[in-house]
Amino acid sequence: MRTQPVLSDALKRWIEVIEQFDFDPQYLKGEYNKVADALSRRPDFSGALITKFELSDDVTRSLVEAYREDRFMSEIIRRLERKDKQTSTEFEMVNGLLFLEKEGNKRLCVPTSESLRSLFLEECHDATGHFGFKKTTANLLQRFWWPTMTKDAKLYVETCQVCQRDKPRTQAPLGLLKPLPIPERPGESLSMDFMDTLVTSKSGMRQTFVIVDRFSKFARLVAMPETAKTEYVIKLFKENWVRDFGLPKSIVSDRDVRFTSELWKAAAAEQGTQLQMTSGNHPKANGQAEQMNRAVQHLLRHYIKPNQVDWDEKLALVASLYNNVVHSATGVSPNSLQLTFKPRLPLDFLLPNNQPSAAPGTLDFAYRYEQKMQEAVEHMQKAQAAMIETENRHRRPSTFQVGDRVYVKSSELGQEFGISRKLMPQYFGPCEVLDIVGTDPDGPSYAIRIPGHLRTYPVFHASKLAPSKETDQFPSRRSMLPPTMDGVVDIDDIIDHREMPVQKPPGRGRPPMPKLQFRVHFRHHTDPKEDRWFTREELMQTTPQIVARYERDVLKGKRQMAAD
Repeated sequence: MRTQPVLSDALKRWIEVIEQFDFDPQYLKGEYNKVADALSRRPDFSGALITKFELSDDVTRSLVEAYREDRFMSEIIRRLERKDKQTSTEFEMVNGLLFLEKEGNKRLCVPTSESLRSLFLEECHDATGHFGFKKTTANLLQRFWWPTMTKDAKLYVETCQVCQRDKPRTQAPLGLLKPLPIPERPGESLSMDFMDTLVTSKSGMRQTFVIVDRFSKFARLVAMPETAKTEYVIKLFKENWVRDFGLPKSIVSDRDVRFTSELWKAAAAEQGTQLQMTSGNHPKANGQAEQMNRAVQHLLRHYIKPNQVDWDEKLALVASLYNNVVHSATGVSPNSLQLTFKPRLPLDFLLPNNQPSAAPGTLDFAYRYEQKMQEAVEHMQKAQAAMIETENRHRRPSTFQVGDRVYVKSSELGQEFGISRKLMPQYFGPCEVLDIVGTDPDGPSYAIRIPGHLRTYPVFHASKLAPSKETDQFPSRRSMLPPTMDGVVDIDDIIDHREMPVQKPPGRGRPPMPKLQFRVHFRHHTDPKEDRWFTREELMQTTPQIVARYERDVLKGKRQMAAD
């Protein structure tokens, strides 16, 4: 610096600082100064080194010591010391560090030390943007070498929790299509849904109660207000379906609050109807009703006024048009199967009746109707087989078992106020699989251990989950927990409790009640070893809601809570 003709103010200040120390600077080529180069690229990296190697140590000394314990690299060093020509053409010792020269690039040889290798993997993956395996390996190949480096980098990237949480999955979704069995005849099984039109009609209606027979595909469409309660839905169902076609054996629906209410469940149990509800936020499992919703929207566009306020007046027309046309799944119209005949249209009066019809109640009429139903079943079986073959080309089988850890799509969970959905992690977790539940036609669903602060139904379809890849190969890896908004670790839930005896005070009197301690699980912490015990008094000062919920759900009726 002193040889420069003009010194900047910054260089002048550095010279004043350097002159306070007694040392002789020695030049070292950048290709050999890998560790110092790494330190210069991250302001917080020195803190990591202090944590891992203590203040009295440095990376160079740790590398030199680790070379002695690595048989492979210690043998290379011995050969270099013996001036072995073949070894000298590939390897070189500089200031006690071993370098491999390949294609004109000198790379630092990292010995068999998990902490050192994890440190350099973190530097080339975590500190450089959490890119994929190829970019991480390219970063490593420019600077370092060890025999299993590519394999280690692949495992390190695959098991990175940050990448698993933040990056979308590009593979085919999980869950093979397994349709519900075809009902034996009309009226046995129904699909239901509430279709929101997002516009209120002149008569105050906004939603359409869609009821579809799963065998005949016959549909009833009933307009209702947005504020309709469960009692009103039950009344509409009885007036528009049960009165004409009787009680079904089963009903397939989503998890709308009116379908999950105790009143709806009680009404179904009273009439002997089995409720089959899909997993949360998975409309594909109720495909029959969803297809009907699309058909209704398609037909309404043709007939409603531009101001859209008369849509409820057109529902009868839409239902009539839909029920009178041949359905692709059965090969006949819904009216032909549900009503046993096809209602005549105005155009039919201009044409002769070419096909003589048997009178209802005769053996010939019954035979023809049974034959028509058998042909419809064969059509539906062919349609199902074709649908399964087409859909499963783009799906993967789900093999989750109870006890596995998985990530849940963030879109399935409630969004926090003021947080952008686009910038949120793609997945939440990892969480434990508690059970395999449901008979969704769109593949299996799983009960997941969801943290207590997330108010959501804990059953998710396989397509909403992703497997958690974990490894014990990098125990020195730094924490991969997402940062908190205020720097404070949030309590996720209370998972256990115990009673701690209290010393009896001197003198007579009733012994004091034992104090309660709660075992707390912290949010985003996946290792049970990180759980901590707190007294009830401590938790009541910070998270009284969690304590109250735990006492209500777990301790209710078991014991009287000790006074604070």
